[in-house]
Amino acid sequence: MSITTLQEVKAHLRYDSDDSDLELEIYRQSAEQMVLDYVTDDFTDGQYPKQFKTAVLLMCGYFDQNRNLESDMQSDGNYLPAPIRQMLYKYRTPTVG
Repeated sequence: MSITTLQEVKAHLRYDSDDSDLELEIYRQSAEQMVLDYVTDDFTDGQYPKQFKTAVLLMCGYFDQNRNLESDMQSDGNYLPAPIRQMLYKYRTPTVG
């Protein structure tokens, strides 16, 4: 079960045409996988917390804004941008490395 739909991503990013559907679908799928890879809690029933949808939409916006890995894109060296990590943190059990 998906966390978001292509239509939700298009609405969030304010895309009116279908010209970018393929690219946006790749963003959506990648963002969902990143969110699910980050959290450690189990949601096998597909009933994801509302924060997951927001995290995916924010990650799609990040992908859309930073299409080509520009040198001036914001990064703190972590897997996900800080606001997304903060939103998902309560669904992750920290590991000792």
